[in-house]
Amino acid sequence: MGKARRRRVVWTETARGDVDRLAAYLFVEAPLRAERIVDEILARTETLAVSSARGRQVPELRWVGGRTWREIQYPPWRIVYRITTGGVVEIHAVLDGRRHLEDILLERMLQG
Repeated sequence: MGKARRRRVVWTETARGDVDRLAAYLFVEAPLRAERIVDEILARTETLAVSSARGRQVPELRWVGGRTWREIQYPPWRIVYRITTGGVVEIHAVLDGRRHLEDILLERMLQG
C-alpha cells in the first residue's frame, strides 16, 4: 500500500481572523482552557494535509460548490474548508456551530 499524498493546507485571511477573534474571546472567557482549544483547532486543520476528504460536506453550502466545501468539527466550532482542483486545502472559516451559518455569511457580506 502506498504512502498517503500530503496536501498543502493554507489559511485565508478570513479564517485567520476567525481564530484571532476566537483566541481573544477565549482568553477572557476561559483563560485556563483557551490555549489548549486554539491549539487543538490548529492541530485538526493540519491533519487535513493527509486526510482532507474525511470532513463532511457542509449542508448549508451544497448549492454553492457541491462536494468541494467540507468541514471538520471541534465542538462547538466548525472548521470550513475547500479542496481546490490543484489539491490545496484552503481553510475558509472557524465558526461557532451554535450559530446559523446563513446568519454568519450574511454578516460577513454586509461587512465586506
